[in-house]
Amino acid sequence: MRIGLLVVSHGSKDSSWVTLVDEAIAGARWPEGLPVASSFLEGVPDRSIQDGIDQLEALGVDHIGVVPLFVSSGSTHVDEIAYALGAKSEPLCETDLEPFHTKAHILYGQPIDDDDAMIAMVSDRLQSLGVVAQRDAVLLVAHGSPHMPFQTWWREGLERIAARLVEDEKCISASHALLCCDSLPDAVQQSLSSLDAAKQSERDMQSKQDQQQDSHEKMLERVDSAVVAVVPIFLSKGYFTTKAIPERLQLEPHSIRVGASADKGAILPHSLVTEWEGRILYDGEPLLPHPALSIWLEQESQRVLSRIEESLSNG
Repeated sequence: MRIGLLVVSHGSKDSSWVTLVDEAIAGARWPEGLPVASSFLEGVPDRSIQDGIDQLEALGVDHIGVVPLFVSSGSTHVDEIAYALGAKSEPLCETDLEPFHTKAHILYGQPIDDDDAMIAMVSDRLQSLGVVAQRDAVLLVAHGSPHMPFQTWWREGLERIAARLVEDEKCISASHALLCCDSLPDAVQQSLSSLDAAKQSERDMQSKQDQQQDSHEKMLERVDSAVVAVVPIFLSKGYFTTKAIPERLQLEPHSIRVGASADKGAILPHSLVTEWEGRILYDGEPLLPHPALSIWLEQESQRVLSRIEESLSNG
Protein backbone atom coordinates (compact mmCIF):
# COMPACT_ATOMS: atom_id res chain seq x y z
CA MET A 1 0.00 0.00 0.00
CA ARG A 2 1.27 3.44 -0.92
CA ILE A 3 -0.42 6.83 -0.58
CA GLY A 4 0.08 9.71 -3.01
CA LEU A 5 -1.28 13.22 -3.47
CA LEU A 6 -2.76 14.81 -6.59
CA VAL A 7 -3.26 18.59 -6.67
CA VAL A 8 -5.75 19.59 -9.37
CA SER A 9 -6.35 23.15 -10.60
CA HIS A 10 -8.06 24.69 -13.62
CA GLY A 11 -5.12 25.42 -15.90
CA SER A 12 -4.45 28.00 -18.58
CA LYS A 13 -2.57 28.38 -21.85
CA ASP A 14 -0.83 31.34 -20.20
CA SER A 15 2.42 29.99 -18.77
CA SER A 16 2.54 32.71 -16.11
CA TRP A 17 -0.80 31.44 -14.75
CA VAL A 18 0.64 27.94 -14.43
CA THR A 19 3.85 29.26 -12.88
CA LEU A 20 1.98 30.94 -10.01
CA VAL A 21 0.22 27.67 -9.17
CA ASP A 22 3.44 25.66 -9.48
CA GLU A 23 5.25 28.07 -7.17
CA ALA A 24 2.52 27.75 -4.54
CA ILE A 25 2.76 23.96 -4.69
CA ALA A 26 6.57 24.07 -4.59
CA GLY A 27 6.38 26.31 -1.52
CA ALA A 28 4.41 23.75 0.48
CA ARG A 29 6.16 21.39 2.89
CA TRP A 30 5.10 17.86 2.07
CA PRO A 31 5.58 14.77 4.25
CA GLU A 32 8.90 13.11 3.51
CA GLY A 33 8.61 10.48 0.80
CA LEU A 34 5.07 11.47 -0.22
CA PRO A 35 4.60 11.32 -4.01
CA VAL A 36 2.97 14.56 -5.16
CA ALA A 37 1.67 15.29 -8.66
CA SER A 38 0.22 18.56 -9.94
CA SER A 39 -2.33 18.41 -12.74
CA PHE A 40 -4.67 20.72 -14.61
CA LEU A 41 -8.18 20.35 -15.95
CA GLU A 42 -7.25 22.01 -19.23
CA GLY A 43 -4.75 24.15 -21.10
CA VAL A 44 -1.47 22.56 -19.97
CA PRO A 45 0.03 19.91 -22.28
CA ASP A 46 1.29 16.67 -20.66
CA ARG A 47 -0.10 17.69 -17.27
CA SER A 48 -3.70 16.57 -17.50
CA ILE A 49 -5.49 14.94 -14.58
CA GLN A 50 -5.05 11.58 -16.27
CA ASP A 51 -1.32 12.29 -16.61
CA GLY A 52 -1.15 12.95 -12.88
CA ILE A 53 -2.98 9.72 -12.04
CA ASP A 54 -0.69 7.73 -14.34
CA GLN A 55 2.39 9.37 -12.80
CA LEU A 56 1.36 8.41 -9.27
CA GLU A 57 0.25 4.88 -10.17
CA ALA A 58 3.57 4.31 -11.95
CA LEU A 59 5.21 4.95 -8.57
CA GLY A 60 3.12 2.23 -6.96
CA VAL A 61 0.51 4.54 -5.44
CA ASP A 62 -2.79 2.76 -4.80
CA HIS A 63 -4.49 5.42 -2.64
CA ILE A 64 -4.65 8.95 -4.04
CA GLY A 65 -5.70 11.98 -2.03
CA VAL A 66 -6.95 14.72 -4.34
CA VAL A 67 -6.77 18.41 -3.41
CA PRO A 68 -8.99 20.57 -5.68
CA LEU A 69 -7.10 23.86 -5.94
CA PHE A 70 -10.14 26.03 -6.68
CA VAL A 71 -11.42 29.09 -4.84
CA SER A 72 -14.99 27.88 -4.25
CA SER A 73 -17.14 24.82 -3.68
CA GLY A 74 -19.52 26.55 -6.08
CA SER A 75 -17.26 25.79 -9.03
CA THR A 76 -18.89 23.25 -11.33
CA HIS A 77 -15.38 22.05 -12.10
CA VAL A 78 -14.95 20.87 -8.51
CA ASP A 79 -18.07 18.75 -8.89
CA GLU A 80 -17.35 17.34 -12.35
CA ILE A 81 -13.77 16.42 -11.43
CA ALA A 82 -15.04 14.56 -8.35
CA TYR A 83 -17.41 12.64 -10.60
CA ALA A 84 -14.79 11.85 -13.24
CA LEU A 85 -12.45 10.58 -10.51
CA GLY A 86 -15.15 8.28 -9.15
CA ALA A 87 -15.45 10.19 -5.87
CA LYS A 88 -19.20 10.59 -6.51
CA SER A 89 -21.65 8.59 -8.58
CA GLU A 90 -23.23 11.43 -10.57
CA PRO A 91 -22.39 15.07 -11.30
CA LEU A 92 -24.85 17.75 -10.22
CA CYS A 93 -24.81 19.39 -13.65
CA GLU A 94 -24.12 18.30 -17.20
CA THR A 95 -20.47 17.69 -18.02
CA ASP A 96 -18.37 16.63 -21.01
CA LEU A 97 -15.70 15.26 -18.70
CA GLU A 98 -15.28 11.52 -19.16
CA PRO A 99 -14.39 9.27 -16.21
CA PHE A 100 -10.65 8.93 -15.71
CA HIS A 101 -8.89 5.59 -15.81
CA THR A 102 -7.61 4.78 -12.36
CA LYS A 103 -6.79 1.70 -10.36
CA ALA A 104 -6.09 3.57 -7.15
CA HIS A 105 -8.65 4.36 -4.47
CA ILE A 106 -9.56 8.08 -4.62
CA LEU A 107 -10.36 10.35 -1.69
CA TYR A 108 -11.44 13.87 -2.66
CA GLY A 109 -10.75 17.01 -0.63
CA GLN A 110 -12.28 20.49 -0.45
CA PRO A 111 -11.51 23.78 -2.26
CA ILE A 112 -10.36 26.92 -0.43
CA ASP A 113 -13.72 28.65 0.17
CA ASP A 114 -13.51 30.93 3.24
CA ASP A 115 -10.49 29.28 4.81
CA ASP A 116 -8.09 31.50 6.76
CA ALA A 117 -5.80 31.36 3.74
CA MET A 118 -8.43 33.12 1.62
CA ILE A 119 -8.91 35.79 4.26
CA ALA A 120 -5.15 36.36 4.42
CA MET A 121 -4.83 36.65 0.63
CA VAL A 122 -7.75 39.07 0.29
CA SER A 123 -6.60 41.12 3.29
CA ASP A 124 -3.19 41.60 1.72
CA ARG A 125 -4.82 42.67 -1.53
CA LEU A 126 -6.73 45.34 0.40
CA GLN A 127 -3.50 46.55 1.97
CA SER A 128 -1.83 46.75 -1.44
CA LEU A 129 -4.74 48.81 -2.75
CA GLY A 130 -4.42 51.22 0.14
CA VAL A 131 -7.83 50.48 1.64
CA VAL A 132 -8.58 52.43 4.82
CA ALA A 133 -10.37 50.00 7.13
CA GLN A 134 -12.46 52.60 8.97
CA ARG A 135 -13.57 54.28 5.75
CA ASP A 136 -13.68 52.10 2.64
CA ALA A 137 -15.94 49.36 1.28
CA VAL A 138 -14.94 46.18 -0.56
CA LEU A 139 -16.60 44.46 -3.52
CA LEU A 140 -15.49 40.86 -4.05
CA VAL A 141 -15.83 39.81 -7.70
CA ALA A 142 -15.82 36.13 -8.66
CA HIS A 143 -16.68 34.01 -11.68
CA GLY A 144 -19.72 32.28 -10.19
CA SER A 145 -22.13 29.88 -11.87
CA PRO A 146 -25.67 30.29 -13.27
CA HIS A 147 -26.48 26.73 -12.19
CA MET A 148 -28.04 25.77 -8.89
CA PRO A 149 -26.99 24.81 -6.26
CA PHE A 150 -23.57 26.04 -7.40
CA GLN A 151 -24.57 29.70 -7.50
CA THR A 152 -25.86 29.43 -3.94
CA TRP A 153 -22.57 27.91 -2.80
CA TRP A 154 -20.62 30.69 -4.53
CA ARG A 155 -22.69 33.37 -2.85
CA GLU A 156 -22.62 31.75 0.58
CA GLY A 157 -18.83 31.42 0.47
CA LEU A 158 -18.34 35.02 -0.65
CA GLU A 159 -20.74 36.25 2.03
CA ARG A 160 -18.68 34.46 4.67
CA ILE A 161 -15.48 36.02 3.32
CA ALA A 162 -17.11 39.47 3.31
CA ALA A 163 -18.32 39.00 6.89
CA ARG A 164 -14.83 37.99 8.02
CA LEU A 165 -13.28 41.06 6.42
CA VAL A 166 -15.64 43.35 8.30
CA GLU A 167 -15.30 41.35 11.53
CA ASP A 168 -11.50 41.53 11.27
CA GLU A 169 -11.78 45.28 10.64
CA LYS A 170 -10.22 45.16 7.18
CA CYS A 171 -12.96 47.41 5.75
CA ILE A 172 -16.12 49.18 6.82
CA SER A 173 -18.40 47.02 4.65
CA ALA A 174 -18.09 44.24 2.07
CA SER A 175 -20.30 42.66 -0.58
CA HIS A 176 -19.90 40.51 -3.69
CA ALA A 177 -20.82 40.20 -7.36
CA LEU A 178 -20.75 37.20 -9.71
CA LEU A 179 -19.58 37.84 -13.26
CA CYS A 180 -21.89 35.12 -14.56
CA CYS A 181 -25.06 36.54 -13.10
CA ASP A 182 -24.75 40.06 -11.70
CA SER A 183 -24.31 43.52 -13.15
CA LEU A 184 -20.94 44.72 -11.96
CA PRO A 185 -21.80 48.43 -12.42
CA ASP A 186 -24.97 47.91 -10.37
CA ALA A 187 -22.98 46.20 -7.61
CA VAL A 188 -20.47 49.06 -7.57
CA GLN A 189 -23.26 51.63 -7.47
CA GLN A 190 -24.94 49.82 -4.60
CA SER A 191 -21.68 49.83 -2.62
CA LEU A 192 -21.17 53.52 -3.30
CA SER A 193 -24.77 54.31 -2.36
CA SER A 194 -24.26 52.51 0.94
CA LEU A 195 -21.14 54.56 1.59
CA ASP A 196 -22.99 57.76 0.74
CA ALA A 197 -25.86 56.83 3.04
CA ALA A 198 -23.39 56.22 5.85
CA LYS A 199 -21.73 59.54 5.05
CA GLN A 200 -25.03 61.38 5.29
CA SER A 201 -25.79 59.65 8.55
CA GLU A 202 -22.46 60.77 9.98
CA ARG A 203 -23.11 64.31 8.78
CA ASP A 204 -26.52 64.33 10.44
CA MET A 205 -25.10 62.97 13.66
CA GLN A 206 -22.27 65.46 13.64
CA SER A 207 -24.63 68.39 13.16
CA LYS A 208 -26.44 67.41 16.38
CA GLN A 209 -23.31 67.29 18.46
CA ASP A 210 -21.36 70.16 19.92
CA GLN A 211 -17.78 69.23 19.06
CA GLN A 212 -14.64 71.12 18.19
CA GLN A 213 -14.38 72.44 14.63
CA ASP A 214 -11.18 70.54 13.78
CA SER A 215 -12.80 67.23 14.77
CA HIS A 216 -15.77 68.05 12.58
CA GLU A 217 -13.55 68.80 9.60
CA LYS A 218 -11.61 65.55 10.00
CA MET A 219 -14.86 63.60 10.04
CA LEU A 220 -16.03 65.26 6.83
CA GLU A 221 -12.68 64.60 5.15
CA ARG A 222 -12.86 60.92 6.08
CA VAL A 223 -16.35 60.25 4.78
CA ASP A 224 -15.92 62.36 1.62
CA SER A 225 -12.88 60.32 0.52
CA ALA A 226 -14.44 56.86 1.02
CA VAL A 227 -13.89 54.46 -1.90
CA VAL A 228 -14.89 50.96 -3.03
CA ALA A 229 -12.05 48.48 -3.56
CA VAL A 230 -12.94 45.93 -6.25
CA VAL A 231 -11.09 42.68 -5.52
CA PRO A 232 -11.10 39.79 -8.03
CA ILE A 233 -11.35 36.38 -6.34
CA PHE A 234 -9.10 34.62 -8.84
CA LEU A 235 -5.90 32.76 -8.04
CA SER A 236 -3.99 33.89 -11.12
CA LYS A 237 -4.16 36.72 -13.61
CA GLY A 238 -6.06 36.02 -16.82
CA TYR A 239 -8.93 37.05 -19.08
CA PHE A 240 -11.31 37.90 -16.25
CA THR A 241 -8.89 40.05 -14.25
CA THR A 242 -7.30 41.85 -17.20
CA LYS A 243 -10.22 42.17 -19.63
CA ALA A 244 -13.69 41.17 -18.40
CA ILE A 245 -13.73 43.07 -15.11
CA PRO A 246 -12.04 46.25 -16.44
CA GLU A 247 -14.42 46.37 -19.41
CA ARG A 248 -17.49 46.00 -17.22
CA LEU A 249 -16.15 48.71 -14.94
CA GLN A 250 -15.44 50.94 -17.98
CA LEU A 251 -11.83 51.35 -16.94
CA GLU A 252 -9.41 53.58 -18.76
CA PRO A 253 -6.78 51.61 -20.69
CA HIS A 254 -4.03 53.06 -18.52
CA SER A 255 -3.41 53.25 -14.79
CA ILE A 256 -3.12 56.33 -12.64
CA ARG A 257 -1.44 56.73 -9.30
CA VAL A 258 -3.78 56.34 -6.36
CA GLY A 259 -2.12 56.25 -2.98
CA ALA A 260 0.82 54.13 -4.06
CA SER A 261 4.53 54.66 -4.23
CA ALA A 262 6.03 54.59 -7.71
CA ASP A 263 9.54 54.12 -6.42
CA LYS A 264 8.55 50.75 -4.93
CA GLY A 265 7.41 49.43 -8.28
CA ALA A 266 3.80 49.08 -7.14
CA ILE A 267 1.07 48.19 -9.60
CA LEU A 268 -1.26 51.13 -9.34
CA PRO A 269 -5.07 51.13 -9.47
CA HIS A 270 -7.09 52.27 -12.44
CA SER A 271 -9.35 55.29 -12.70
CA LEU A 272 -12.86 55.20 -14.11
CA VAL A 273 -14.36 57.11 -17.02
CA THR A 274 -17.68 57.52 -15.20
CA GLU A 275 -19.22 59.52 -12.40
CA TRP A 276 -17.35 57.10 -10.12
CA GLU A 277 -13.94 58.54 -11.00
CA GLY A 278 -11.73 58.62 -7.94
CA ARG A 279 -14.07 56.40 -5.92
CA ILE A 280 -13.03 52.97 -7.22
CA LEU A 281 -9.81 51.06 -6.55
CA TYR A 282 -8.90 48.24 -8.93
CA ASP A 283 -5.48 47.04 -10.03
CA GLY A 284 -6.33 43.74 -11.74
CA GLU A 285 -4.05 41.70 -9.51
CA PRO A 286 -5.06 38.14 -8.53
CA LEU A 287 -4.66 36.46 -5.14
CA LEU A 288 -1.34 34.82 -6.03
CA PRO A 289 1.51 34.84 -5.30
CA HIS A 290 0.93 34.46 -1.57
CA PRO A 291 2.50 32.16 1.05
CA ALA A 292 -0.91 31.48 2.63
CA LEU A 293 -1.86 29.25 -0.29
CA SER A 294 1.11 26.97 0.32
CA ILE A 295 0.04 26.68 3.94
CA TRP A 296 -3.51 25.85 2.87
CA LEU A 297 -2.19 23.14 0.54
CA GLU A 298 -0.28 21.60 3.44
CA GLN A 299 -3.32 21.68 5.71
CA GLU A 300 -5.86 20.41 3.18
CA SER A 301 -3.53 17.63 2.05
CA GLN A 302 -3.08 16.59 5.67
CA ARG A 303 -6.85 16.45 6.15
CA VAL A 304 -7.21 14.29 3.05
CA LEU A 305 -4.32 12.00 3.97
CA SER A 306 -5.67 11.59 7.51
CA ARG A 307 -9.01 10.49 6.09
CA ILE A 308 -7.24 7.92 3.91
CA GLU A 309 -5.29 6.59 6.89
CA GLU A 310 -8.45 6.46 8.98
CA SER A 311 -10.32 4.50 6.32
CA LEU A 312 -7.43 2.05 6.04
CA SER A 313 -7.26 1.55 9.80
CA ASN A 314 -11.00 0.85 9.88
CA GLY A 315 -10.53 -1.87 7.34
